[in-house]
Amino acid sequence: MYFIEKIWALTIEMSPYLLFGFIVSGLLSVLLTVELVTKYLGKDNFQSIFKASLFGIPLPLCSCGVIPVFSYLRKHGASKAATTSFLISTPQTGVDSILVTYGLLGPIFAIFRPIVALFSGIIGGILVSVFDKERDLKNIESECDEDCCDEKESRIYRIFNYGFVKLPQDIATPLVIGIVSAALIYFFIPEDYFMSIGTGFLGMLIMLLIGLPSYICATASVPIALALHIKGFSMGALIVFLMSGPATNIATISVAVKQIGKRSTIIYLSSIILCSIIAGLCFDLLFPGLQVEEALSSHMHMGSDLFNQISGILLVGILINSYLQSYLSSKESILVKGDIVLYIEGMTCNHCVNSITKTLNHMKNVKVISVDLKTGKAEINCSTNDINKIKNAIIDLGFEIIK
Repeated sequence: MYFIEKIWALTIEMSPYLLFGFIVSGLLSVLLTVELVTKYLGKDNFQSIFKASLFGIPLPLCSCGVIPVFSYLRKHGASKAATTSFLISTPQTGVDSILVTYGLLGPIFAIFRPIVALFSGIIGGILVSVFDKERDLKNIESECDEDCCDEKESRIYRIFNYGFVKLPQDIATPLVIGIVSAALIYFFIPEDYFMSIGTGFLGMLIMLLIGLPSYICATASVPIALALHIKGFSMGALIVFLMSGPATNIATISVAVKQIGKRSTIIYLSSIILCSIIAGLCFDLLFPGLQVEEALSSHMHMGSDLFNQISGILLVGILINSYLQSYLSSKESILVKGDIVLYIEGMTCNHCVNSITKTLNHMKNVKVISVDLKTGKAEINCSTNDINKIKNAIIDLGFEIIK
């Protein structure tokens, strides 16, 4: 019973902030498009690096979800330094994760986290610009054609569809896993169990070793971080976990090698490691002994007010609907027919679907009919001569064709 209560307590504690984050993310999906970002990232200079890192902070993309957007930016003229900056800063935060961080870890942490993401992206981009200069910047028109960009639905519809349908589809599973994992840590591990190893440089190193290879989204990482803090890890160690965990994983690294080369990938990883450790040490130095408020911990044990309870119920309903919509989309894709059918492996979110769709629709005589996220099935109208070009374009985005 305690375990279920803890899951619900975490859910209602973060739900008001997450629901507001969904709304803001919907607005950003309409106002801050990939095409708009691409326009400002073509030059290999500090301004494009700064903008790439800044643009990435509010976008709700995880370390796998950022892969196709990163590849799309790279293929459509964004510089190597700018795309590296975007690749570092974007997965660390998102407007939804920043708000959840505020709700669970407090305002100081919520402000510090995006600042660290911004500077780590800038540092990584500058290092790439200095040590891996790009000799042949692409100069490809970043505007997509009419078939690619024409949006028939109203802006209001697109805001709410992205915020309360598409984004929840992307984060539902990692979010549920994150909440359950946090509850398991609460349930099985005694309080202050990690106190002897969770503070100082050792605690940060442990968080780094856990975070770098793993796949966890910025929002789902917050309840886990809170549980680890209560069990003995310092707030500085949490900074390292919340940077390195969402910022990268094995899939991101493999795609980075292909898109920006081995040298820039090494710089990208080194920037994350160095910046996360420095940020963790700085946080503990600036805010020594800072703890999550005791009132928050007791509040989670006792439950919450009516507003939080209603928000929690709404969040559960939205997550259930996201699973239902994914199931219905897969059923509908069976009825849709194109000239060719491909099965794509490696898609993790709707940004993957959008990147594949837009990239293929740029190609002459190619029209994407449907791409199903759950099954990986893509129905495409094209001539048989274009099949290899289509496959290569999908592979260049970081995905695999399984049949």
